[in-house]
Amino acid sequence: MALLGPEGYVQANAQNPSVQAAFTNSDEEGGLEGACYYSRICVKTENAANYADGDSYSIDNIKGGSFSFVSATSTSGFKVPSSTIVSHFGLESSDELLEGGAFFSEVLFGNSHQGSAVNLLSGDADAAAFDDVDVDMYFDLVEGEANTVGAVYQVKADAEAPFDSVLGEQFTIIGISAVLNSPICFNEEAIDDDTRTKIVDYFCSDAVANNEQIFVDPEDENAKGIFEKDSDKTCFVEVTDDWYDPIRELSA
Repeated sequence: MALLGPEGYVQANAQNPSVQAAFTNSDEEGGLEGACYYSRICVKTENAANYADGDSYSIDNIKGGSFSFVSATSTSGFKVPSSTIVSHFGLESSDELLEGGAFFSEVLFGNSHQGSAVNLLSGDADAAAFDDVDVDMYFDLVEGEANTVGAVYQVKADAEAPFDSVLGEQFTIIGISAVLNSPICFNEEAIDDDTRTKIVDYFCSDAVANNEQIFVDPEDENAKGIFEKDSDKTCFVEVTDDWYDPIRELSA
């Protein structure tokens, strides 16, 4: 079994239909309705007024500026935000966003979500795309509601590299999209149905949900595990291939 990003899973399944989603991390209620993380389009807070739209913000004015993505293969760092931009501006395809001179004046790739955020906060890019789960441990939410347009985040005073070069800098979210949580996958050719059922039943059990070596208390700085226990209902939930159809539609 293997953990694949949502885009990675869709690509693997297209190449080999035997690769199937088995289960994923639940939302805070122990279900799938909110089982997601967020792809965000952000600007430096000191420049946020340039993107104001009444009492909120929009991505209208990102055209012609410099922009940082994570990488051309990243789901939340390219596929999702580029789909939003293509739809919003009526572009033919995301190919127009890969190089400067077509839509953006300059296009940068941070090669990680942290790198893309630093490209923004250091002033190298006017706007940038990066997700929440890979960077928010370096930031404090200082204004608004988390993961909503208008929310403002500030680099923590003791943030480690690569954010130690931009301590105190702030960004504002001007665009945001939900991304389905990554699946744990299996190969149908490698395990039989009975084995698969037993594995899924075990990992989706209360025993695993309450295993502190798998789901750790986010308030315990000394805890070591794999995922954070966002609520007492956090667990793994079984998923099927069709749950990831929204990811496939991004490339349609």
